[in-house]
Amino acid sequence: MSIRDLVVAVTVLGSLPFCLARPWIGLLVLSWLGYMNPHRLTWGFAYNQPWAMMVAVAMLTGILFAGKARRPLPRTAEVYILLILWVVFLLSTFQAFEPYDAWDQFNKVSKILLVTFVTLILFRDAEKLRYLLYVIALSIGFFGLKGGIWALSTGGANHVLGPPETFISGNTEIGLALVMVIPLLVLLARSEPRRWMRLILRATFCFSIVAVLFTYSRGAVLGLGVVLPLIFLKSRWKLMVLPLAIVAVFFGQEIAHAIFPENWINRMSSVQTYEEDRSANMRLNSWIVAYRLALDRPFLGAGFRPFSPAVYLAYSPDEKWNTVQDAHSIYFQVMAEHGFVGFGLYVLLVIVTLGHLRWIMRRARRDPTLKFHRDTAQMLEVSLVGFLIVGAFLSMSYFDLFFHLVAITALLKVMVADHLAQAVPAPVPAGGRPRVTVRVPARGPASVPAPASAPGRPLGLPPWHPAKRS
Repeated sequence: MSIRDLVVAVTVLGSLPFCLARPWIGLLVLSWLGYMNPHRLTWGFAYNQPWAMMVAVAMLTGILFAGKARRPLPRTAEVYILLILWVVFLLSTFQAFEPYDAWDQFNKVSKILLVTFVTLILFRDAEKLRYLLYVIALSIGFFGLKGGIWALSTGGANHVLGPPETFISGNTEIGLALVMVIPLLVLLARSEPRRWMRLILRATFCFSIVAVLFTYSRGAVLGLGVVLPLIFLKSRWKLMVLPLAIVAVFFGQEIAHAIFPENWINRMSSVQTYEEDRSANMRLNSWIVAYRLALDRPFLGAGFRPFSPAVYLAYSPDEKWNTVQDAHSIYFQVMAEHGFVGFGLYVLLVIVTLGHLRWIMRRARRDPTLKFHRDTAQMLEVSLVGFLIVGAFLSMSYFDLFFHLVAITALLKVMVADHLAQAVPAPVPAGGRPRVTVRVPARGPASVPAPASAPGRPLGLPPWHPAKRS
């Protein structure tokens, strides 16, 4: 029994009463377990314990007695699309090529969507959302901090990996997670008042960049190359983007050879010679297999995890690259597993989410009380762009962080819309003066006449003021 096992056990078991009394705390603990997977960093009894199930049972039980703390699902397009998408997942699983594997994956995806819906009913204020963003950013950022330090201390000769036997255990998976979290670290550091916490967030940000580079994932490095300029463009240092871009164009190769080991250079250079790269050709072959499978099953696809030797034998265009693997793309994965109906809903979910983030940024631009909402929308947009770029090269369509960001976007939209509705101008009565509606929470809306003014007389002055008599 190690100290790590005891720390994890005491932390989780000690949190259960709080998860029961305050279900939103339960979701924070569940997110910590889901993203950081602290039990996978132990070596004893804690490694295989169902900690997430314990927390989930306490949280869901607490929701039953939450009362006013439990809100109805917000009526946003994201919520409706998620519900319809879950129904499509269910229908495609009924007629899956591989029923056993499909139902197992359906259960996992359903749990992810359940956590997403719980987030939507419990986190309806900005302060709770801030706590959730901290848990997400630091849980995944821990591996960026750890991996970046390890990469620098070892000369970057080996791949940075995630926690074993988890959703982000591989180098490409942890690379995607870090690319998505880097904008959140910037967001939190920007608004954090405590100096020591800002230093932790900034250090995690810097070492996470190093960790992404030394995942040796070409897709993650490509995503990082897009995310970092977008972060600069949305910050006060946006003028630095042009000089950095010029340096990268003219001196990027020399800088890379001076900093990175030879095997890293060779790995990244293979992007330009993908025709000769076995991994790239296998990925292209899997995309064609997935697309052809979707053409044969256009409505509901082949269900979760359909790829098998028989599928590759039937749909592969080149036997040379006929190694069985998954789709290696979030787009082709959804297309093959749930047909063009599921793929269309998935793309629509992304488009609606990005559109609502833009709506939030526009509406909150001139209101200082909505600064947190505006800044969060900016960084969520960057994070989702990173997901869409890196996800094009690996099968992470059902990554829980993606669905969490969709839920946070829906919540931000509801908060901003409610705030803007607090003072709505009432219609002008015929022949009368304009009236302004002021929302009074205790008594409801009250109409207050707008102040009248005579031509040439300033508003707000008493009758005896000289300007009134002039």
